[in-house]
Amino acid sequence: MKRIIQGIALLFVFLVVSVTFGYAKSLPGTTVEERAINGAKSYIKKHNLKNPTQTMLLISLFKNSQPKYLRQWEKLTGIKIKTVQYGYTDIPSKIMAEAVAKTGQYDILNHFPYVVPDAAGAGVLQPLDEYIKKGKPDFSGIDPGLRAQQTYNGKNYWFILDGDHIALFLRTDIMKLGAAEYKAKFGKEPGCPKTMAEWEQMAKFFHTKKGQTRWGKKFTKPLYGAQAYRSINFSYRHFPAYLGGLLFDKNMNPTINSSNGIRAIKEFSSIVKYMPPDVQGWGTPQLYPHWGSGQAFSFMSFPSAMGYANRSPKSKISGNQLACPVPAVNVNGKLVRRAPQAAGTGYMVNRYSKHPELAYYFIQWFTGPTKGDEAIADPKGFWDPMRKSNLTNKAVLAKHTEPFVKMTMKNAKNAISLLMIEGNYEYFNVLDKNLAQVMQGNMSAKKAAQKIEKGWNRITDDIGRKEQIKSWRKSVGSGAYIDKF
Repeated sequence: MKRIIQGIALLFVFLVVSVTFGYAKSLPGTTVEERAINGAKSYIKKHNLKNPTQTMLLISLFKNSQPKYLRQWEKLTGIKIKTVQYGYTDIPSKIMAEAVAKTGQYDILNHFPYVVPDAAGAGVLQPLDEYIKKGKPDFSGIDPGLRAQQTYNGKNYWFILDGDHIALFLRTDIMKLGAAEYKAKFGKEPGCPKTMAEWEQMAKFFHTKKGQTRWGKKFTKPLYGAQAYRSINFSYRHFPAYLGGLLFDKNMNPTINSSNGIRAIKEFSSIVKYMPPDVQGWGTPQLYPHWGSGQAFSFMSFPSAMGYANRSPKSKISGNQLACPVPAVNVNGKLVRRAPQAAGTGYMVNRYSKHPELAYYFIQWFTGPTKGDEAIADPKGFWDPMRKSNLTNKAVLAKHTEPFVKMTMKNAKNAISLLMIEGNYEYFNVLDKNLAQVMQGNMSAKKAAQKIEKGWNRITDDIGRKEQIKSWRKSVGSGAYIDKF
């Protein structure tokens, strides 16, 4: 009898624990968005909240597009969300300051995935796993390399709403002019290059000096063969496309000081001679208008570059762009194509929010399949295609064009994360500074590889090699980089 009573008691404890931690009851609603709305309303009622207000730390790029959805959310739930806006370079420091101050002044945090490791390590991000059990969000139709960015060390912290993996854009009007000569020289029509080496070949061919006459056209301004992000704080976002593999082995030993790493540095730096002379000091505010001005033949960039050049009233190349997947590189005799998610906006919850669960329901609603597609189709927005549903969504196709959406979804199959471990900004900075020296002709690729290796090992040891190895192995295991050990 005693054993029976003990058994019943243990069963009772198990059921309580299961309901509390493992088997959270899902919210009512047939869609992701409905469950989020119902969750928010239920939370408000349960906690007897009056006129609830929350605050979002918002990338200023979205200041004209995000408010529309905040108004919709308020109408649906009664929750007013205010925004505090900063440039994307300023937001990481604001998040880390909140980790120390713990003010709860922000409820929702908007930024790129690579802010997650340091922010989660500092304890400022709310793990979303318990809310996910109730809300049941749906991220099917998103390729694994993008979806994996939502997790860090096995926990969910960040919800994606932007397929911001880099792509290559070519000028169709210029290719048409030079097609016959190009084919005579290389035996093929100009078009999307198969490899990075072929892209540089095209850049060299179409590179034209001011005053030259080619193909019956006099160029009153220079036509640069290429342009791309090559400045400090940007180079690291593109370099993984050239490396074509993992930055570290399973024990956090850098892979860059190798024949493949040196090859990658050389290829990354070599094409710069066909770019504008000031490109190493340029960011998006300079590169996008320059592309639209018609003074470059090709541009490796964020996907939004194509839309900018098609819609900007100052653009001289509207309707004259071909969108291409990122070219492949030759890694030890094998062609490898990797498209780094160079930015990619998403949403997190501040652990110190007064009502983190309420903040969660907004990000589930906004990143849901239906509402998310609406945002991706928004003419004012900078959210780029990422779901398979985008291929058949008429509004998405109308904004981004069908050829572009097909290309970017194909490109997404090779999308990889940037470095998702603590201290990534420090690793990025070491990489960028040494790449800059090579591009300026002040250092050999071999010397740069040695210095990057040394710098990365120092950072790993300073943070703690044992813990970094553990985090790195989990990160690779998540599928965020496609490549495995």
